[in-house]
Amino acid sequence: MKLKAYGGKILIINLDKKKTTTKKLDALFARKWLGGRGFNIKFLYEYVPKGTNALSPENIIIISNGPLDGTRAPSSGRFTISAKSPLTGGVGYANSGGHFGAEMKYAGYDSILIFGRSNEPIYLFIDDDRVEFRSAKHIWGKDTRDTDHIIKEEIGDEDIQILYIGPAGEHVVRYAAVMTSLYRAAARTGMGAVMGSKNLKAIAIRGTGYVEVAMPEKFEEYIDEIIPRIYEDPAFPLLSGTGTPFLLDLAYKGGGLSTKNHQFGIIENFDRISSDVFASKYKIRDKACFACPIRCGKVSRVSNGKFGGTKTGGPEYESIVCLGTKCGITDYPTIIYANDLCNRLGLDTISTGDTIAFAMECYEKGILTKDDTDGVELTWGNGDALIEMIRKIAYRDGFGDVLADGVRIASKRIGRGAEKYALHVKGMEVPSYDVRTAKGFGLGWATATRGADHLAALPNFELLGYPPEKGLEWFGNEKTVDPYAWEGKPYLVYWHENFAAVVDSAEMCKYTCFSAYAVKPQDLAIFISYAVGWDMDEKEIMLIGERIFNLERIFNLREGIGRKHDALPKRFTDEPLPSGPGKGQIVEIDKMLPEYYRIRCWDWETGIPKYDKINELGLEKEFKKSGLKGR
Repeated sequence: MKLKAYGGKILIINLDKKKTTTKKLDALFARKWLGGRGFNIKFLYEYVPKGTNALSPENIIIISNGPLDGTRAPSSGRFTISAKSPLTGGVGYANSGGHFGAEMKYAGYDSILIFGRSNEPIYLFIDDDRVEFRSAKHIWGKDTRDTDHIIKEEIGDEDIQILYIGPAGEHVVRYAAVMTSLYRAAARTGMGAVMGSKNLKAIAIRGTGYVEVAMPEKFEEYIDEIIPRIYEDPAFPLLSGTGTPFLLDLAYKGGGLSTKNHQFGIIENFDRISSDVFASKYKIRDKACFACPIRCGKVSRVSNGKFGGTKTGGPEYESIVCLGTKCGITDYPTIIYANDLCNRLGLDTISTGDTIAFAMECYEKGILTKDDTDGVELTWGNGDALIEMIRKIAYRDGFGDVLADGVRIASKRIGRGAEKYALHVKGMEVPSYDVRTAKGFGLGWATATRGADHLAALPNFELLGYPPEKGLEWFGNEKTVDPYAWEGKPYLVYWHENFAAVVDSAEMCKYTCFSAYAVKPQDLAIFISYAVGWDMDEKEIMLIGERIFNLERIFNLREGIGRKHDALPKRFTDEPLPSGPGKGQIVEIDKMLPEYYRIRCWDWETGIPKYDKINELGLEKEFKKSGLKGR
């Protein structure tokens, strides 16, 4: 009998042979890995051999939704796409909202596994049980917006849900994104490059089924209980009103607004890019993902000037900082246009902005000259240079080809001391908040399985102004509420990483769980129990999250990413912030990491999980397959 709340099927697609098969979802597998990110790492570990080239046909693409997708559970319309990352060489995954995850469930699928490589550009049309391999020669080279329009017109359905890549994915930029719903990005770790390497332009899906939950009355009653909690939380009006740009004000006040490739934590003329300016001058409407009461998505428009007529989703806080202040830019029209260009070309705005900021610092230091950059003056605040370099990166044109591989590889190609200014963890460029003013986030970047990742832990608890007694109550240490303190942060990060992994597997938005803290582990357990019919509690929920995180860790260890890679760039550990409220701050990673390893039950010398932890998590079979030597 099919599990309640799940689609019940796994779709397996072979691009070489243009054939598909399906298999039934196993109930024990579902309970152990839950869905989404959990399903994906298990499939990735089983099907991608050690040492696989991420851009070879042997890499696979996995797309999974979760048990809450397609229901009315708040903010539950997400999906995860995974593969071995061409940017880091380790675990690759990206999570996105929109409506694709729910539509995939309505078509009856919990996971889609894509093997091999097509010999010509194609797109997939999945219509419930029917799968078509369609030529994409006529849309290869088109941007994501045109691709969306052409496919919908060809199929004759404006409501169909589509994943697609832009020219950046086609040119295998190592941080190319997968886009959906025009403005939503599964952005990080280069999943768009993997699709491009397989000549796969898009995946369109239409489902006519529905989701049946096990205990509908209790499920609906619990939704009605949770929704008011979301509305009552102090974060709700900020996210619902301004969206993620409200974080600009928080970062600036705390001295953590990353400026000029993280040289500074404050910027002149901040009043030009405050959240109030965005909301009053550029935001035109809200845009919600599936079943989301928060509506943090915004649509913006530039009304006049050089970029007049630009209308796009966002920009989100991360994009404003990476395409803006990190490059010394405080002009909203330029930032909005650059964000729209990244969306159309299919680029991760974080890695794109970071890579250009890295090049700007190299230009400032004399490591790069106009002779190296195709005549482009990569000076701080030069919006025209930013726009030109985005295009060059997407098409691997000239110097853009150097930057298209990310800062780790680019800095080695440039040489002359450029590696000092290449800010990354495990090969992935760093996010927006300057972690010298948020020490928990700093530890989270260092330990995240996919590289510098603010979402792997997302310990917003330290930023939200909670009183010390709440820190003591929740995490056993009053200093967990102080972003400048390192004490208490190892357990804070451990807890958030485990919960984040299971939230990504249920496919609920982290803003419901980590900004509003309206849905806690015990609440998620109740939602899943009512949806599927299991008797699940908080302990089991957190154990699933820890299992997922540790299998990702084992995958990375197998690929040679381990203890020495749990580190931060020296800019954050050795260079104190020179000015602003965070003046003098560094990240004391050396004080946090030993305690974190102890809590994780990882060997300090090797970073390998110890046998007791492997056995507790039920990962004996996977660990044996890895060939790693434990203790």
